[in-house]
Amino acid sequence: MTMNNSYRIVRVRAVEGGARLLVELEWQECGECCHETLSLLSGRMTRLPEIGPVTPETVEDLRHKSQVCAAIGAGLRALGATGSSRRHLTQKLCARGFAYEIAKEAVEELAEKGYLKEEEGALREAEKNLAKLWGDRRILADLRAKGYAAGALKYAAARLRAENGTDRCALLIRKRRMAFPTDDASLRKFMAALARYGYSQAEIKAAMKIRKN
Repeated sequence: MTMNNSYRIVRVRAVEGGARLLVELEWQECGECCHETLSLLSGRMTRLPEIGPVTPETVEDLRHKSQVCAAIGAGLRALGATGSSRRHLTQKLCARGFAYEIAKEAVEELAEKGYLKEEEGALREAEKNLAKLWGDRRILADLRAKGYAAGALKYAAARLRAENGTDRCALLIRKRRMAFPTDDASLRKFMAALARYGYSQAEIKAAMKIRKN
């Protein structure tokens, strides 16, 4: 940012029913008149910007708030498509070009306002993976990899306990038309394939009995 001290707010207007403010800045740089419009969330402003001269520090603060506003908007759009943990959503925003501190601040704001609920996000992800016939181990490992906190993992684990893992494994064997092993080598391969789906040895053996009957 230029060290020029000729910044002025030339216009402030409310949009989206007052939810956002558009603040138009004007300043001189190298003899040229420059303009910039910043989008701010009204609810995050402790005081409304006033038309007139402003300091470079105030401009820096307004730009920061505008970046957070943009990150919050991007975060809301991401949450509309799927659930998320704080960590995963922060990573998504960083991948979209937001600085880490901006992304983190936006995610905390979304969580504080109730838009980001890790328990619900973890449950939604678990349900999605149940539909893929994954075992509990793989489902919980996937949630941990996506950054869900311990409380959210417990919430998802409680949901998984309501499901019969053995029946799910048997259904997977049937759906994938997996050939039953005929020797030790094919048995090891069979067990390893189902273990990758997240099933325990006990679940796999019990599922094999179901499929044989």
